[in-house]
Amino acid sequence: MSSVDTTTSGSGAAPKTSYFRKHNLSPTQYAYLGRLHRDGEPRRFAYCRIEGTRRPGVMYVPGYFSKMYIAKANIIEEFCLRNGYPFLKYDAEGIGESRTTQQREVSFSAWFEDACHALEHLTTGPQILVSSSNGAWMSLMLAAKYPERVHSILMLAPAVNHGLDDDLFETLLQSLDPETQARVEAGEAVRFKANWGVEVTCSKRFLQEMKDHRIDIDKPLGVQCPVRIIHAMEDDSVHWENCLDLVRAVPHNDVRLYLKKRGNHRLMTEEDFHLQMVALQELLDKYPVPGDLPPPPAPVPKEEEEKAPASGPPREMAALPQSLMQNLFGEMGKRRSIANKKGGALKSKL
Repeated sequence: MSSVDTTTSGSGAAPKTSYFRKHNLSPTQYAYLGRLHRDGEPRRFAYCRIEGTRRPGVMYVPGYFSKMYIAKANIIEEFCLRNGYPFLKYDAEGIGESRTTQQREVSFSAWFEDACHALEHLTTGPQILVSSSNGAWMSLMLAAKYPERVHSILMLAPAVNHGLDDDLFETLLQSLDPETQARVEAGEAVRFKANWGVEVTCSKRFLQEMKDHRIDIDKPLGVQCPVRIIHAMEDDSVHWENCLDLVRAVPHNDVRLYLKKRGNHRLMTEEDFHLQMVALQELLDKYPVPGDLPPPPAPVPKEEEEKAPASGPPREMAALPQSLMQNLFGEMGKRRSIANKKGGALKSKL
């Protein structure tokens, strides 16, 4: 196996702490999806792209409310820059540099549209999808929709169907005071600080969109490519046993699970980064793609639509107590997010 050195070219080796930088190595650009929101603003998201001529390209699919300068993406960005592989990362709508003046509610369906647009219009040729948490869910859907474009998938602590079988949102709803609960039932988004320190929002519509995109793990998935999975047994957000279901459900013969005894859901230690890059290099070495890539396609141009007057931000809800969220996520982490069928009924394993 060749080296997994990720230092950048130039005046010298980049320090290891560069993975935790909060800037990108290429200018931020915006992809316009060619249609408008209901409030008149164009549908768009921010992305950063490293050009390269080697095959395959690498595309990072972000996790739940994760920004594109996360260290797991940065280390791949540096690797691709040094080794000549094209690389793409992006902020899903409503996250990071893709936030808008309207501060609208996030949408699971819009996030998948962003991922589809990124793969279809911002990359060329076969792509390795590196995905974290919720992004793994997106990656499996991308592989099923674009089988000829997905070279392989590397999933980091995959959260597929996460929260659906554990009734996470319903449990959260029951913990609210009656007035707030009524507002959520009426369609407003609930805002809280997740157990990994990021403020997130969720709503009944978001939950319904997740259910609409649910993946049936009880039958073979429409994924015809090699898969690598990295998970830690101390993950208190998504149970590691979920990965066993994924291994069984992917039809390809080359599916490997790297299971760590120590580590949490974020997988952000030096050891985690090393394992991530070893798995990526393994996919590059074992499944080489000959030939150089043509230049990437030009993004869809911005629609020359007149923007509607910006309205003020929606009424903000009081953030939920952090202690409540820690207890809730701690309890949910003990369960299996992907339910087993027992006696014809779906049950979560405690």
